[in-house]
Amino acid sequence: MLFTASTTSGNEILLYDSASSTPQQLVSLGAGVPPEAHFVSAHKIAYVDATSPSSRIMTFDLSTRASTADLTVSGYVPAFAYSHDGSMLAYLLHDSANKPSLNIRRGGQETSLGLNAIPGRGIGRDDEVRLEYSPDDKYLLMVDTFVGNQGQAPETGQFLVLRTADNTVAFLPPSGTSANATMASWARHSNRLYYRDAVGVRTWDAEVHSVGTLADGLHWYDPAPSPDDRWLAYTDIDTHFVPHVKLYDLQGNQSVTTSPAPRSHPIFITGDTIWYLEEQACTSECLGGPSQASGKVFAYSLSSKSETSLPFSDVHSLSQLSVFPG
Repeated sequence: MLFTASTTSGNEILLYDSASSTPQQLVSLGAGVPPEAHFVSAHKIAYVDATSPSSRIMTFDLSTRASTADLTVSGYVPAFAYSHDGSMLAYLLHDSANKPSLNIRRGGQETSLGLNAIPGRGIGRDDEVRLEYSPDDKYLLMVDTFVGNQGQAPETGQFLVLRTADNTVAFLPPSGTSANATMASWARHSNRLYYRDAVGVRTWDAEVHSVGTLADGLHWYDPAPSPDDRWLAYTDIDTHFVPHVKLYDLQGNQSVTTSPAPRSHPIFITGDTIWYLEEQACTSECLGGPSQASGKVFAYSLSSKSETSLPFSDVHSLSQLSVFPG
Protein backbone atom coordinates (compact mmCIF):
# COMPACT_ATOMS: atom_id res chain seq x y z
CA MET A 1 0.00 0.00 0.00
CA LEU A 2 1.29 3.45 -0.97
CA PHE A 3 0.25 6.69 0.66
CA THR A 4 1.39 10.30 0.83
CA ALA A 5 2.03 12.26 4.00
CA SER A 6 1.65 16.00 3.39
CA THR A 7 2.66 19.00 5.43
CA THR A 8 3.12 22.68 4.61
CA SER A 9 6.83 22.03 4.03
CA GLY A 10 6.71 18.99 1.76
CA ASN A 11 5.32 15.59 0.73
CA GLU A 12 6.56 12.08 1.39
CA ILE A 13 5.51 8.92 -0.45
CA LEU A 14 5.56 5.96 1.90
CA LEU A 15 5.18 2.21 1.45
CA TYR A 16 3.33 0.16 4.06
CA ASP A 17 3.71 -3.61 4.08
CA SER A 18 1.40 -5.58 6.36
CA ALA A 19 4.41 -7.69 7.38
CA SER A 20 6.00 -4.61 8.94
CA SER A 21 4.50 -2.11 11.38
CA THR A 22 6.69 0.78 10.20
CA PRO A 23 6.12 2.58 6.87
CA GLN A 24 9.13 3.00 4.58
CA GLN A 25 9.80 6.42 3.09
CA LEU A 26 10.39 6.04 -0.65
CA VAL A 27 10.32 9.59 -2.04
CA SER A 28 10.55 13.05 -0.51
CA LEU A 29 9.28 16.04 -2.50
CA GLY A 30 8.85 19.73 -1.86
CA ALA A 31 5.62 21.45 -0.92
CA GLY A 32 2.80 21.49 -3.44
CA VAL A 33 0.01 19.24 -4.66
CA PRO A 34 0.34 15.88 -2.84
CA PRO A 35 1.44 13.25 -5.38
CA GLU A 36 -0.69 10.14 -5.76
CA ALA A 37 1.49 7.06 -6.22
CA HIS A 38 0.47 3.92 -8.10
CA PHE A 39 1.98 0.48 -8.48
CA VAL A 40 3.22 -0.24 -12.01
CA SER A 41 4.29 -3.76 -11.00
CA ALA A 42 5.16 -5.60 -7.80
CA HIS A 43 8.60 -3.98 -7.87
CA LYS A 44 7.92 -0.55 -9.37
CA ILE A 45 5.78 2.45 -8.48
CA ALA A 46 5.01 5.69 -10.31
CA TYR A 47 4.10 9.20 -9.22
CA VAL A 48 3.92 12.76 -10.56
CA ASP A 49 6.63 15.23 -9.58
CA ALA A 50 5.13 18.71 -10.01
CA THR A 51 7.68 20.62 -7.96
CA SER A 52 9.07 22.42 -11.05
CA PRO A 53 7.28 24.39 -13.81
CA SER A 54 7.03 21.15 -15.80
CA SER A 55 5.45 17.90 -14.62
CA ARG A 56 7.29 14.59 -14.63
CA ILE A 57 5.80 11.12 -14.35
CA MET A 58 8.46 9.29 -12.38
CA THR A 59 8.96 5.59 -11.80
CA PHE A 60 10.73 4.27 -8.71
CA ASP A 61 12.25 0.77 -8.56
CA LEU A 62 11.59 -0.77 -5.16
CA SER A 63 14.58 -3.11 -5.52
CA THR A 64 17.29 -0.70 -6.71
CA ARG A 65 15.72 2.52 -5.29
CA ALA A 66 16.43 4.17 -8.65
CA SER A 67 14.12 6.87 -10.03
CA THR A 68 13.49 7.42 -13.74
CA ALA A 69 11.51 10.11 -15.56
CA ASP A 70 9.12 8.30 -17.91
CA LEU A 71 7.57 11.51 -19.17
CA THR A 72 8.20 15.26 -18.90
CA VAL A 73 5.53 17.73 -20.04
CA SER A 74 4.83 21.44 -19.70
CA GLY A 75 1.69 21.88 -17.60
CA TYR A 76 -0.16 20.14 -14.80
CA VAL A 77 -0.83 16.38 -14.75
CA PRO A 78 -3.77 15.80 -12.37
CA ALA A 79 -4.04 12.06 -13.07
CA PHE A 80 -2.25 9.20 -14.81
CA ALA A 81 -2.58 5.42 -15.15
CA TYR A 82 -0.42 2.56 -16.38
CA SER A 83 -2.16 -0.44 -17.87
CA HIS A 84 -1.93 -3.65 -15.85
CA ASP A 85 0.50 -5.17 -18.36
CA GLY A 86 2.63 -2.02 -18.36
CA SER A 87 2.36 -1.43 -22.11
CA MET A 88 0.20 1.71 -21.97
CA LEU A 89 0.42 5.03 -20.12
CA ALA A 90 -2.50 7.45 -20.02
CA TYR A 91 -2.36 10.90 -18.48
CA LEU A 92 -4.45 14.05 -18.25
CA LEU A 93 -2.68 17.29 -19.06
CA HIS A 94 -3.90 20.79 -18.21
CA ASP A 95 -1.63 23.21 -20.08
CA SER A 96 -0.73 26.79 -19.14
CA ALA A 97 -3.91 28.07 -20.82
CA ASN A 98 -5.95 25.59 -18.72
CA LYS A 99 -6.78 23.57 -21.83
CA PRO A 100 -7.13 19.91 -20.84
CA SER A 101 -6.27 16.90 -22.96
CA LEU A 102 -6.21 13.13 -22.53
CA ASN A 103 -2.99 11.57 -23.77
CA ILE A 104 -2.26 7.88 -24.33
CA ARG A 105 1.16 6.36 -25.06
CA ARG A 106 1.57 2.86 -26.45
CA GLY A 107 4.44 1.27 -28.34
CA GLY A 108 6.23 4.59 -28.83
CA GLN A 109 3.12 6.24 -30.30
CA GLU A 110 1.08 8.92 -28.54
CA THR A 111 -2.55 9.90 -29.10
CA SER A 112 -3.93 13.18 -27.74
CA LEU A 113 -7.64 13.92 -27.34
CA GLY A 114 -8.69 17.52 -26.67
CA LEU A 115 -11.21 18.05 -23.88
CA ASN A 116 -13.48 20.93 -22.96
CA ALA A 117 -12.24 23.21 -20.21
CA ILE A 118 -14.20 23.12 -16.96
CA PRO A 119 -14.43 26.55 -15.30
CA GLY A 120 -14.36 26.99 -11.57
CA ARG A 121 -12.25 23.98 -10.65
CA GLY A 122 -11.79 23.47 -6.94
CA ILE A 123 -10.74 20.86 -4.47
CA GLY A 124 -14.15 20.10 -2.98
CA ARG A 125 -15.50 16.58 -2.62
CA ASP A 126 -17.28 16.70 -5.97
CA ASP A 127 -14.12 17.51 -7.91
CA GLU A 128 -13.07 14.09 -9.18
CA VAL A 129 -10.15 13.33 -11.49
CA ARG A 130 -9.49 9.68 -12.27
CA LEU A 131 -7.88 7.51 -14.93
CA GLU A 132 -8.18 3.73 -14.59
CA TYR A 133 -7.75 0.77 -16.94
CA SER A 134 -10.29 -2.04 -16.81
CA PRO A 135 -9.09 -5.34 -15.32
CA ASP A 136 -8.28 -6.78 -18.77
CA ASP A 137 -6.82 -3.48 -20.12
CA LYS A 138 -9.37 -3.37 -22.95
CA TYR A 139 -10.94 -0.13 -21.72
CA LEU A 140 -9.76 3.13 -20.17
CA LEU A 141 -11.98 5.13 -17.83
CA MET A 142 -11.51 8.89 -17.72
CA VAL A 143 -13.31 11.07 -15.18
CA ASP A 144 -12.45 14.77 -15.01
CA THR A 145 -15.54 16.33 -13.49
CA PHE A 146 -16.46 19.17 -11.23
CA VAL A 147 -20.15 19.37 -10.46
CA GLY A 148 -19.92 20.94 -7.01
CA ASN A 149 -22.64 23.47 -6.37
CA GLN A 150 -23.52 24.02 -10.01
CA GLY A 151 -27.24 23.54 -10.49
CA GLN A 152 -26.82 21.98 -13.92
CA ALA A 153 -23.27 21.24 -14.98
CA PRO A 154 -22.74 21.31 -18.75
CA GLU A 155 -22.28 18.05 -20.60
CA THR A 156 -18.64 18.51 -21.45
CA GLY A 157 -17.74 14.93 -22.28
CA GLN A 158 -15.42 14.77 -19.28
CA PHE A 159 -16.63 11.27 -18.40
CA LEU A 160 -15.91 8.63 -20.99
CA VAL A 161 -14.64 5.09 -21.55
CA LEU A 162 -12.27 4.43 -24.44
CA ARG A 163 -11.44 1.19 -26.22
CA THR A 164 -7.69 0.83 -25.84
CA ALA A 165 -7.32 -1.09 -29.10
CA ASP A 166 -8.06 2.03 -31.19
CA ASN A 167 -8.83 4.83 -28.66
CA THR A 168 -12.43 5.12 -29.83
CA VAL A 169 -15.25 5.94 -27.42
CA ALA A 170 -16.94 2.85 -26.01
CA PHE A 171 -19.25 4.57 -23.53
CA LEU A 172 -20.62 7.99 -22.63
CA PRO A 173 -23.19 8.24 -19.83
CA PRO A 174 -26.68 8.83 -21.27
CA SER A 175 -27.71 12.46 -21.52
CA GLY A 176 -30.24 13.90 -19.11
CA THR A 177 -30.06 12.25 -15.70
CA SER A 178 -26.50 11.03 -16.33
CA ALA A 179 -25.22 14.42 -17.49
CA ASN A 180 -23.39 14.84 -14.18
CA ALA A 181 -21.95 11.33 -14.03
CA THR A 182 -18.98 11.09 -11.67
CA MET A 183 -17.46 9.06 -8.79
CA ALA A 184 -16.69 5.94 -10.80
CA SER A 185 -14.72 2.72 -10.37
CA TRP A 186 -14.19 -0.53 -12.21
CA ALA A 187 -15.00 -3.84 -10.55
CA ARG A 188 -11.91 -5.85 -9.64
CA HIS A 189 -12.40 -8.85 -11.93
CA SER A 190 -14.84 -7.85 -14.66
CA ASN A 191 -15.42 -4.99 -17.08
CA ARG A 192 -18.28 -3.64 -15.00
CA LEU A 193 -18.19 0.06 -14.27
CA TYR A 194 -19.90 1.69 -11.29
CA TYR A 195 -20.68 5.41 -11.33
CA ARG A 196 -22.96 8.01 -9.77
CA ASP A 197 -25.48 10.26 -11.49
CA ALA A 198 -28.66 12.16 -10.59
CA VAL A 199 -30.63 8.90 -10.23
CA GLY A 200 -28.18 7.13 -7.93
CA VAL A 201 -25.47 4.55 -8.55
CA ARG A 202 -25.40 3.06 -12.04
CA THR A 203 -23.60 0.17 -13.68
CA TRP A 204 -22.27 -0.23 -17.21
CA ASP A 205 -21.22 -3.65 -18.47
CA ALA A 206 -18.77 -3.53 -21.35
CA GLU A 207 -19.59 -7.03 -22.59
CA VAL A 208 -23.29 -6.27 -23.09
CA HIS A 209 -23.06 -2.46 -23.41
CA SER A 210 -25.98 -1.93 -21.04
CA VAL A 211 -26.65 0.60 -18.28
CA GLY A 212 -28.35 -0.58 -15.11
CA THR A 213 -29.28 0.94 -11.76
CA LEU A 214 -27.57 -0.49 -8.69
CA ALA A 215 -29.08 1.78 -6.04
CA ASP A 216 -31.65 4.55 -6.47
CA GLY A 217 -30.90 7.76 -4.57
CA LEU A 218 -27.41 6.72 -3.43
CA HIS A 219 -25.16 9.79 -3.68
CA TRP A 220 -21.80 8.18 -2.99
CA TYR A 221 -18.23 9.44 -3.00
CA ASP A 222 -14.89 7.62 -3.27
CA PRO A 223 -16.15 4.15 -4.29
CA ALA A 224 -13.70 1.25 -3.86
CA PRO A 225 -14.37 -2.42 -4.73
CA SER A 226 -13.31 -5.32 -2.52
CA PRO A 227 -10.79 -7.88 -3.88
CA ASP A 228 -13.57 -10.48 -4.30
CA ASP A 229 -16.11 -8.00 -5.76
CA ARG A 230 -18.49 -8.73 -2.90
CA TRP A 231 -18.47 -5.22 -1.45
CA LEU A 232 -18.18 -1.59 -2.48
CA ALA A 233 -16.84 0.78 0.16
CA TYR A 234 -17.84 4.42 -0.20
CA THR A 235 -18.30 7.74 1.59
CA ASP A 236 -21.82 8.95 2.35
CA ILE A 237 -22.64 12.50 3.44
CA ASP A 238 -25.46 12.63 6.00
CA THR A 239 -28.13 15.30 6.38
CA HIS A 240 -25.82 17.33 8.62
CA PHE A 241 -23.12 17.23 5.90
CA VAL A 242 -20.93 14.86 7.94
CA PRO A 243 -19.14 12.11 5.99
CA HIS A 244 -19.38 8.44 7.01
CA VAL A 245 -17.94 5.32 5.42
CA LYS A 246 -20.42 2.63 4.41
CA LEU A 247 -20.30 -0.70 2.60
CA TYR A 248 -22.62 -1.79 -0.20
CA ASP A 249 -23.27 -5.52 -0.17
CA LEU A 250 -23.47 -6.61 -3.81
CA GLN A 251 -24.99 -9.97 -2.84
CA GLY A 252 -27.61 -8.62 -0.46
CA ASN A 253 -28.12 -5.36 -2.41
CA GLN A 254 -28.05 -3.21 0.71
CA SER A 255 -25.81 -0.72 2.48
CA VAL A 256 -24.31 -1.39 5.91
CA THR A 257 -22.56 1.03 8.26
CA THR A 258 -19.02 0.95 9.60
CA SER A 259 -17.82 3.35 12.30
CA PRO A 260 -20.39 5.93 13.44
CA ALA A 261 -17.60 8.52 13.65
CA PRO A 262 -16.84 10.90 10.76
CA ARG A 263 -14.74 8.99 8.20
CA SER A 264 -13.95 9.25 4.46
CA HIS A 265 -11.85 7.90 1.53
CA PRO A 266 -12.19 4.15 2.17
CA ILE A 267 -9.92 1.65 0.40
CA PHE A 268 -9.72 -2.14 0.61
CA ILE A 269 -6.40 -3.50 1.86
CA THR A 270 -7.65 -7.11 2.06
CA GLY A 271 -11.03 -8.74 1.67
CA ASP A 272 -11.71 -8.14 5.38
CA THR A 273 -9.86 -4.87 6.02
CA ILE A 274 -10.48 -1.34 4.80
CA TRP A 275 -8.58 1.81 5.64
CA TYR A 276 -10.21 5.19 5.85
CA LEU A 277 -9.45 8.72 7.02
CA GLU A 278 -10.65 10.42 10.16
CA GLU A 279 -12.58 13.63 9.52
CA GLN A 280 -12.69 16.59 11.86
CA ALA A 281 -14.73 19.78 11.96
CA CYS A 282 -13.17 22.70 10.15
CA THR A 283 -11.92 25.45 12.47
CA SER A 284 -12.05 27.90 9.55
CA GLU A 285 -13.48 27.84 6.03
CA CYS A 286 -12.70 24.68 4.04
CA LEU A 287 -13.83 23.67 0.57
CA GLY A 288 -14.97 20.11 1.28
CA GLY A 289 -17.80 21.06 3.62
CA PRO A 290 -17.96 21.49 7.39
CA SER A 291 -15.28 18.83 7.93
CA GLN A 292 -11.95 17.78 6.45
CA ALA A 293 -9.44 14.96 6.85
CA SER A 294 -7.50 15.23 10.12
CA GLY A 295 -4.48 13.30 8.80
CA LYS A 296 -5.18 10.19 10.89
CA VAL A 297 -5.83 6.77 9.31
CA PHE A 298 -7.92 3.93 10.74
CA ALA A 299 -8.28 0.26 9.79
CA TYR A 300 -11.73 -1.34 9.94
CA SER A 301 -12.40 -5.08 10.05
CA LEU A 302 -15.55 -6.27 8.30
CA SER A 303 -15.65 -9.48 10.36
CA SER A 304 -15.16 -7.96 13.82
CA LYS A 305 -16.89 -4.66 12.95
CA SER A 306 -14.20 -2.74 14.83
CA GLU A 307 -11.59 -0.13 13.94
CA THR A 308 -8.02 0.44 15.07
CA SER A 309 -5.81 3.50 14.72
CA LEU A 310 -2.80 3.22 12.39
CA PRO A 311 0.58 4.80 13.14
CA PHE A 312 0.38 7.42 10.38
CA SER A 313 -0.18 11.16 10.40
CA ASP A 314 -0.59 13.93 7.83
CA VAL A 315 -2.43 11.64 5.38
CA HIS A 316 -5.19 13.59 3.65
CA SER A 317 -6.17 11.28 0.79
CA LEU A 318 -6.28 7.54 0.10
CA SER A 319 -6.80 5.85 -3.27
CA GLN A 320 -7.64 2.26 -4.19
CA LEU A 321 -5.30 2.76 -7.15
CA SER A 322 -2.41 2.90 -4.66
CA VAL A 323 -3.00 -0.63 -3.38
CA PHE A 324 -1.05 -3.43 -5.06
CA PRO A 325 -3.71 -5.80 -6.46
CA GLY A 326 -1.66 -8.97 -6.03
